[in-house]
Amino acid sequence: MSNPVAPEPLIRLRDLCKTFGAQQALDGVSLDIYPGEGVALLGAAGAGKSTLVKILSGTLAPDAGELWVDGQRQRFVSPLSARRVGIVAVHQNPDDAIAPGLSVAENLLLDELGQPDADFLLNRKSLLQRAETIAAGLGLELPLQHPVERLGLADRQLLVLARAFVLQPKLLILDEPTAALSEADAERLLGLIDSQRARGVAILYISQRLSDLQRVTNRAIVLQEGRLTSDLNTRHLPTAAYTLFGDVAEQPAVTPDKALPVPFLERFTRAGFIRNRAEGKAVQEQVAGLGTGVAPVEALDPAKTKRT
Repeated sequence: MSNPVAPEPLIRLRDLCKTFGAQQALDGVSLDIYPGEGVALLGAAGAGKSTLVKILSGTLAPDAGELWVDGQRQRFVSPLSARRVGIVAVHQNPDDAIAPGLSVAENLLLDELGQPDADFLLNRKSLLQRAETIAAGLGLELPLQHPVERLGLADRQLLVLARAFVLQPKLLILDEPTAALSEADAERLLGLIDSQRARGVAILYISQRLSDLQRVTNRAIVLQEGRLTSDLNTRHLPTAAYTLFGDVAEQPAVTPDKALPVPFLERFTRAGFIRNRAEGKAVQEQVAGLGTGVAPVEALDPAKTKRT
């Protein structure tokens, strides 16, 4: 019986490096991402997440290293060159990707309107029909003829995501897409992401919501000081989250007085523990008087940092 052929990675990064002056933002990052895979990108502020996303999406060029897409080596010179091979980034603030003064339909087709051969400006009926087809295919009910300014935050986020889907991405990079949404609105957006993964679109997902990470991703990679330090299964995050920046045996988590009914990943720290919304107050009280910023583990109460 023949062995199954291992799938080829969609994205292959090899030894990516990037410096800004004396700061090493990325230091030899190597990573494979496969079609249909959901990968969580985790790390403290300054760990290199934004730099990695900007290189993948064509905003920055690496100083060294290689980037391969579908087996072809790439060197992006702009976000357009990244989109041409199927890498699309959707950033946290939807207003950054919306053109005021245009309709919802025109915003949905904004990338197509920018093409030299676009005839939508001369044929508004064709534009609306195209937008209606896209929205229906995604199961979206948007007021396509209304000015985009009338949309609420959730619908603007859905619009920007739908616009990314129009580009038929192979890798979709999402930065905190549900951060400002209600639970119901977040579920609508996550449903769209699920549908894209089912079609084979790979997702690189940045979020502080543990529930999002477990829903959207199957792997979690951790950057620390520009280096990829961990690659783990997302289902291990509830127990492994405390060890993302250190050994849990040496640096146990600071826990709140009351157990949380629903885990919510609020932020990572170099000290190796998670703060969630309920824990945040408890942590702040324990580090009060130690100055601003993230307190080192050794500065906390020694009784709470001993091995259990």
